[in-house]
Amino acid sequence: MSTSRLQEVLICFGKQKQTDIATANSAVQMWQLRKLNAALANPKLNTENDADEFGKGHEFPTQSFQTSWDAGSTIEKYLSAEIAAWAMAFSLGKVVKSGTNPNFTYTCTPLFPAAGDAAELPYFSFVEQIRPGAGVVVDRMAVGCAIEGWTISIGSGPGRANSKINVEFVGSGKLTEPSGIVVPAATLEKLLPSASLALAINGVNYVSNKNIVSLETSWKNNILMDAGFFPGSGFQTPGDATSGAIRGRLEFGKRQGTLRFTARFENGSTELTKLKSQTTGTAVITLTYDANNSLQITWEKVSFATAEVGETDGIVTVAVECLPMYDSTNGIISAVAKCGVDSICQ
Repeated sequence: MSTSRLQEVLICFGKQKQTDIATANSAVQMWQLRKLNAALANPKLNTENDADEFGKGHEFPTQSFQTSWDAGSTIEKYLSAEIAAWAMAFSLGKVVKSGTNPNFTYTCTPLFPAAGDAAELPYFSFVEQIRPGAGVVVDRMAVGCAIEGWTISIGSGPGRANSKINVEFVGSGKLTEPSGIVVPAATLEKLLPSASLALAINGVNYVSNKNIVSLETSWKNNILMDAGFFPGSGFQTPGDATSGAIRGRLEFGKRQGTLRFTARFENGSTELTKLKSQTTGTAVITLTYDANNSLQITWEKVSFATAEVGETDGIVTVAVECLPMYDSTNGIISAVAKCGVDSICQ
């Protein structure tokens, strides 16, 4: 018997959204993108026992019960136009597509229930396979997944590792095994390198003045996981109350955005002054492969929450934590992602 290696794992997931939380993506709605991390989307079966029940004559458990299922994992990747468009669309939830091949433009903004939007994010299915077929090791599909959050990290130095994205997702707990999906060929991705960065924060162009050292920005949906279990939410095996409950909805909770960066600090640097005066402005982050493949994230209103002078590789720098805030006209965040792939989150 040959030993299987984890790098044999194949993943694919819904490029298009599911029609609802319980209806899996079909094979034609999925794409394969490679990843960097070894984490698997291992489904977790939660159990309870009767140890605390009275009437047994002792304190020990005599029965165990399947109660509920969890699913989810992370996708760590070098940042590309394709994964950027997917992550922005599925995490923010409101998507307007424009353009034609090879330049599809996805303008993504958060859902707002007060404006009539749903509180549920778009759902997708996630497939993992190791040696599918007669010698299968793993072949499963998590149905009804939603993005919990993402983090984009931009650093200094050569190589692809200085522009990465980490996407965290959670699932309803519904599992299909075997998946019944033939993993499509890998999508050829257009990388968005650190060297392409354009960055303007609170009135300062940090690229033209050659001061930016690193940057990290993220979005968190804080999905209400327990609220997904409600009377009638369903079971792993429909109609079988012993098979464990699954979630019937995944709604976002108190959402939050973060932006932090490190820049060289020198004569004329304004970070400490703007911290003291609580100056506000936009933060615009742009990464580009070419005219048809790019990502632009705009935090519509930020102030500086902290600014600490320190050092990076012996150079005096300032580490700044920004506070993204809601702007009454433009909202909190917008993302414009361009790539050559049609029907993302459609």
